[in-house]
Amino acid sequence: MKPMVLVGVTTALLVNAPARAQTTPSAADLAALRAELDALRGKVDQLERQLAESRAASAAAPASVSSAPVAVAAAPVVQPAPKAPTPATAITWNGAPQFEDKASGFTFKPKGFLQFDTGRAYNPSDALTATGNFGNRTRLRRAVFGAEGKLPGGFGYKAEFNFADGVVGYEDVVLTWQPKGTPVQLMIGNAYPLSGLDVLTSSRLTSFAEREQSSEAFNFNRRVGASVALIDPKDRYTLTAGIYQTGITNDLGDDGWQASIRGTVSPTLGENARLHIGANFQHRSNRTDVPQGRYRTRPLTTVTDFRFVDSGLLTAGGDDVLGVELAGIFGPFHFAGEGHKLWVNDYRASLDKGGLFYANGPSYVSGYAEIGYYLTGETRGYRTGRWDRTKVLRPIGNGGWGALQLNARVDMVDLTDTVGGTVLLNGGRQTGYSVGTIWNPVDYVRFLLQYSHIDVEGGPSANLVVPASTLPAVERKYSSDIMVLRAQVEF
Repeated sequence: MKPMVLVGVTTALLVNAPARAQTTPSAADLAALRAELDALRGKVDQLERQLAESRAASAAAPASVSSAPVAVAAAPVVQPAPKAPTPATAITWNGAPQFEDKASGFTFKPKGFLQFDTGRAYNPSDALTATGNFGNRTRLRRAVFGAEGKLPGGFGYKAEFNFADGVVGYEDVVLTWQPKGTPVQLMIGNAYPLSGLDVLTSSRLTSFAEREQSSEAFNFNRRVGASVALIDPKDRYTLTAGIYQTGITNDLGDDGWQASIRGTVSPTLGENARLHIGANFQHRSNRTDVPQGRYRTRPLTTVTDFRFVDSGLLTAGGDDVLGVELAGIFGPFHFAGEGHKLWVNDYRASLDKGGLFYANGPSYVSGYAEIGYYLTGETRGYRTGRWDRTKVLRPIGNGGWGALQLNARVDMVDLTDTVGGTVLLNGGRQTGYSVGTIWNPVDYVRFLLQYSHIDVEGGPSANLVVPASTLPAVERKYSSDIMVLRAQVEF
């Protein structure tokens, strides 16, 4: 670098020298020029020493922004903050805190819900006052607490217990196994045995306060058993078969059992639109020591436990039930309908165990049809062949008023039939006409208001309610009304 600097300086002096550039320089001029060059050479040497010192200081403290050696030594080196390690246990919110161990795959989530019902069941006749609990009632319909989660290897569990009415009832208590990446799911435990769309939908998510009438009338209760299912992850189909024994709390002498199968297909018809088509079949065998069955139901509510329709206690070996399902979702609108046919097997009119069974017993039918519409634009949830949670689009506290849905349903069950053309079983026919509204201010809170008008034809109370009629008891008609308001919170 030094020769280049000297050459440049010398050139500048020669170019800018006055008359010396046009005449031959004298000895004095040459001496003066030499002195100037020596002075410039000294300045260049000084500059190079300073540059070398600066480079040495930079190498010793590259992050320093100060030329002061002490300051450079004291200043900390700023490094990007290291990423925090992923905790071994993660806690997320999914309606309730969910705990997950990242290393093992264990998850645990507490869950539950409370349902408070208040309402009125109107007494159709003073003749029933002594035998029925009509009028205004408020009760805790359900108080369910439990937990669910996942285990390594594709296992899962759920345990729910109902503490309403002062006793412990068992809801879903199941262990499942579904290998990762396969549609096959095995289940063992206490659950509903494939009885249809409305029955398999959680009571937290049904359109009305109670499920359709066949649920109670045909004894579609949870049973202990095992099932194997094919469940499409895209919700296009399900196929499930299972075998069950009796309820989880039945005594050891109850050897009744049930075999069930259910299949559904659910083609999508565009965004927020799909169909649901399903069918189910159940073969049930009653206990062999006391083969009995009874078919009856309340008037669309549990604020009264009086039954207008009731087959009475039948001696029978069992029954078969066939069900069909049809539903659809089209944006905020939905419709649903189901029908069930029940055949009582090995029926006999007497409780005497020595009597002979009839090959063909009575048969009963039930069915319902409903429509619903979200005024606030939501779409009813659907997953794996059943209704699922609906996400509130504009909850209270977030710029909206929640989700508001209107529903209407016609629901019928017929427990009247003849056996051999002569024996009349007057269980009665009950038809309910219901309208209701459901308001979800936020995702996990629900208020339901329902009005139902009920028409009854025949049944065990027809002679008491309509004593002056000249018609046979099986043809006598009367009616009643109910009002129900439910408040529900879940987690």
